[in-house]
Amino acid sequence: MQQPNKIAEYLEVVRQQIRWKRAQSPVLEEIENHIIDQKEAFMSDGLNEEAATARAIAEMGDPVVVGEQLDRAHRPRPDWPLLVMTATMLLLGLAIQIWIGPNHLNNGAEMFQKQIIRAGIAIPVMFAAYFVDFTIIGKYPKVVFFTLCAITLASYLFTGGSRATSTIYLLLLFPTAFAGFVYRMGNKGYGGLILCEVVFIIPAYFSIYAHNVSVFFLLCTTCLIILTAAVVNGWFDVRKLFAMLIIYVSTAVVLSIPFLVMSGGRYILNRLQLVLNPSLDPTRAGYIGTMIQRFLSHSQFIGEGLPISGYGGYSASQLLPAADTDFLLTYMIYRLGWIVLIGIIAIFTAFIIRAVLLCKKQKGVLGLLVSLAIISTFAVQCMVYIAFDLGFLLFPPVSLPLISYGGRALVTNMCLIGFLLSVFRTGNLVTDKAGVSVAKPSRFIQYDNGQIIINLKTK
Repeated sequence: MQQPNKIAEYLEVVRQQIRWKRAQSPVLEEIENHIIDQKEAFMSDGLNEEAATARAIAEMGDPVVVGEQLDRAHRPRPDWPLLVMTATMLLLGLAIQIWIGPNHLNNGAEMFQKQIIRAGIAIPVMFAAYFVDFTIIGKYPKVVFFTLCAITLASYLFTGGSRATSTIYLLLLFPTAFAGFVYRMGNKGYGGLILCEVVFIIPAYFSIYAHNVSVFFLLCTTCLIILTAAVVNGWFDVRKLFAMLIIYVSTAVVLSIPFLVMSGGRYILNRLQLVLNPSLDPTRAGYIGTMIQRFLSHSQFIGEGLPISGYGGYSASQLLPAADTDFLLTYMIYRLGWIVLIGIIAIFTAFIIRAVLLCKKQKGVLGLLVSLAIISTFAVQCMVYIAFDLGFLLFPPVSLPLISYGGRALVTNMCLIGFLLSVFRTGNLVTDKAGVSVAKPSRFIQYDNGQIIINLKTK
């Protein structure tokens, strides 16, 4: 139906007041729909089309005033709480490197200078990601995903062996790319769901070839979270319980094959034994677990821990290697007290909770899935690192985001945070693909007009 000229003129005046071009189209569409609905309501009351249109426009108010109000409401602005917490974590990491260098490392000053340079690279990367249009992941998911696959494969082939760690941090980008692929499979049914599973197995196997079980765990966890969210939101148009069964059972079977073939299951069993009881081999494979237990058992709530007897004149930094990277949290708990752990957990928890709340406010599925992918990647890194430094050694840490020493991890995580802020900056203006609808969650038990209804056909 062609809109009357009066409506077009009204919308044009409103548009001229809205400076952010990205917001103009969805805002004007919403206003137009509202005017047309009001016009049709007035016509049903007996007014002719011209009078109904004039009255509907009059009820909207002065177009200049409306446009100015919408301009104030739709301005691109960062989420300042997340930005402040990001800056706090980054500065905290640098402060820790200043403190730990002279106490633990002979070349602490040099390493701190390197970390400053890396932070100087990571900050522009974050802002560059912030200004990227995140919808490119939903528009070109195959290009983004398989380009990342090609780059990762090239990195693994050309920096293999002991330098294969450079591949690990590229793998942290896969959940975000995978979210775009899942989005593109909207309303594709079980075929789309299975195709998504096949796609996410690719980076999972990359992590196996890179010999990093932690990244493998991270990829499996985050990708399953993304698929679960898509199924729960009705994105694939499948029966939810049956789809969940397909996802988790097939994933467990396919991804367990490499471990069973390579070690006959002994690898996982041996790891669990050492995690539960490192004293079985306290001088070799269980040394780290034994030392973590002793450091933590001698730690106090505030202040330096009690001396650890039985190790001659060795200092804490000599007994616990990599105190600036993998065992930073353990070392800090021993030197400063358990209050450090409480503070670290508090800031990471606040960051994740804030991000999740903003994620739930996303109007479109693409914004929901992309932000959920980044939050999950960040959260799993935190949980694995904290668990490892508390003695649960099943998965070695990747990094303590923005805090532990390391350039690649810092740049990668800052890039992801910038992209997350980009989603929250513009995500509410992004609508889903035409022709794809998200089913509203259907409840198994409902209450209606004094009756309890049990719905056995929930998907």
